[in-house]
Amino acid sequence: MVKSKIITVIPVYNGDKFILQTLESVAAQTLKPDRVIVIDNCSTDNTEKVVKEFTAIKCEWQRNPTNLGLFGNCNRALEFCEATDYLHILHADDLIVPEYYATMLKQLEDCDGYGMGYCLDERIDENNRKLSVSGKTDGSVEVQAVDGYLQQKAEIGNQAFSGTLLKSHYQKAPCQFRMDMPILADMVYWPDWGRHCKKIVKVNLPLSKYRWHGDNTTTSYVPGIQTLVLDEWLVMQMVEGFRAQKAGFVRRFKLKGLFAVRSGIKAKRFREQKKMDYSREIVAAVKKITGPLPWLLGQVVVELRDLLVYRILGRPKHPKNVYS
Repeated sequence: MVKSKIITVIPVYNGDKFILQTLESVAAQTLKPDRVIVIDNCSTDNTEKVVKEFTAIKCEWQRNPTNLGLFGNCNRALEFCEATDYLHILHADDLIVPEYYATMLKQLEDCDGYGMGYCLDERIDENNRKLSVSGKTDGSVEVQAVDGYLQQKAEIGNQAFSGTLLKSHYQKAPCQFRMDMPILADMVYWPDWGRHCKKIVKVNLPLSKYRWHGDNTTTSYVPGIQTLVLDEWLVMQMVEGFRAQKAGFVRRFKLKGLFAVRSGIKAKRFREQKKMDYSREIVAAVKKITGPLPWLLGQVVVELRDLLVYRILGRPKHPKNVYS
């Protein structure tokens, strides 16, 4: 097996609208990957044509015999872990800035086993308009202890696919993406990988761009209460279970409060879209888990947050985004 330093895998399904920009962002890297592999999930549009006509960097085209679903295709990407030191799974509608690989590899080069680096992401819409940034852009680098990292992930701490670089160190992937969580499998996967890591690094720079648009997988799965809302509580419980330190009363109350906030945002967004029955269904399902007090406190936070972020600070809001 020919071994590589960096392999970029782009799982795609009907991605002809944005994949050219994605490929251009990879080709513009100051430190380029050794291989760029596009794994197509039985697209019916012009994705294959766009990829095969792209010449700025060599791309390998692979097509699945059947559609494996988003996370099934991501598991295909993990098959390359043993062939590379670093694996990057980059979705076909997201982007990375030119210094992404050079910056991230510098932080992980002293890790002699499984490792992971992730950065902030800038959220953009279908027209490349900036919506927000996922954290404070101060350029700092945080080396995170495993349990501290797991604590953040149990709180559904942000971590974008495009901003996450896995160091496999030429080893088989220690875990796979779950196939029973159509939206949140990655939020279980990152901490599952993280608990095997010798080094976890967060770079507080927006080196990746996550695109929010009407065709996102997260948008297409919105109708299911289990997928949209209740899976978040399952993720919280699973990831909290990875931790060495077990949750006491205060920790459990905090997680319920965070779940109430996240669910309250979704319920409010659906009310704004005049989907009142669906909003009420979310509220009823979540209150059974949180109880009345965490739910009430959570909604106070939702209203204060909306006032500050969208009215006072004037952050633009994507009309189809029910997550923020």
